[in-house]
Amino acid sequence: MDAGAGLRRDVDLLAALAEPEAQASGLGVSRLAALTGRTESQVSRALAVLADEGLVERDPESRRYAVGWRLYAFAARTTEARLVRTAGRVLARLADRLGVGAHLCRLHGEAVVTVLTVAGDGSPPRTGFDVSDIPIVVSSAGRVLLAFRDEAGLARRLSDRGLDPRIAARVVGDGMAVVDGELDPRLAGASAPVRDVHGGVVAAVNVSGAAARVRPVLPALAAATVEAAAELSSRLASPRA
Repeated sequence: MDAGAGLRRDVDLLAALAEPEAQASGLGVSRLAALTGRTESQVSRALAVLADEGLVERDPESRRYAVGWRLYAFAARTTEARLVRTAGRVLARLADRLGVGAHLCRLHGEAVVTVLTVAGDGSPPRTGFDVSDIPIVVSSAGRVLLAFRDEAGLARRLSDRGLDPRIAARVVGDGMAVVDGELDPRLAGASAPVRDVHGGVVAAVNVSGAAARVRPVLPALAAATVEAAAELSSRLASPRA
C-alpha cells in the first residue's frame, strides 16, 4: 500500500472520530472498522500509531477512541492564526475610519488579552499577547466576552463590585458594550462580539481613546464597532477569508 493510500485511510479514521456519534463516548475498534470499511486488525494498528502521535486517545476502561489532544492543539493554532490574520484588515479600516485605536481581544482565564492592535495612526497592525490588569467587569471587551458566555455570571460580578447587574442583559440585548469613564474618567470605548462559523463568541472588537475626543461621538463609534465585528464574523464564516 502506498503512503498516500495509508494517509487517506488514517484521515478516514480521524473523520469518523470527529462525527457526532463519537462525541459523547468515543468509538470502538469494531464500529470504526464498520464505518471505514477496514478490518479490525487494520484499524487497531492504525489507531496505535495515531495514538502514539497524540492524534487519537484511548479510554483504558471503555477501550473506545476519541480525537486526541494534538488535533485540538492544531485546530486552536489554526483558528487563532486565521482570526488574527482576518481581523488585521478589518481593524485597519475601522481605525482609519475612526482615528482611534482598534483592538482584537480574547479571554485568557480571568483576564482580557489583546492579541492584535491597530493604533489608528497609519502604522501596521501589531500582534501580541498583552494581558490587561483591568478588571473584566469594567472593561467593555471583558463585558462582551463574559456576557455571551455566562450572562448570569457577569451580572453577579457586576453586583459584587457595586455595579448595576442589568448591564449584563443590556450587553446581550444590544450586542455591544460601552464604557465611558467607569474605570478611568479619561478613557471611553466600545466593544462588540466576534463569532466563529458555529456562532460562538470567540473574540471582541474594541475601540477606545481619550474620553474628551471619543465621548462626543461614542454612539457612532459604538455602531461602527458593531459593524466591524459583524464583518469579521462574516469573514470567519467564509472558507475563503
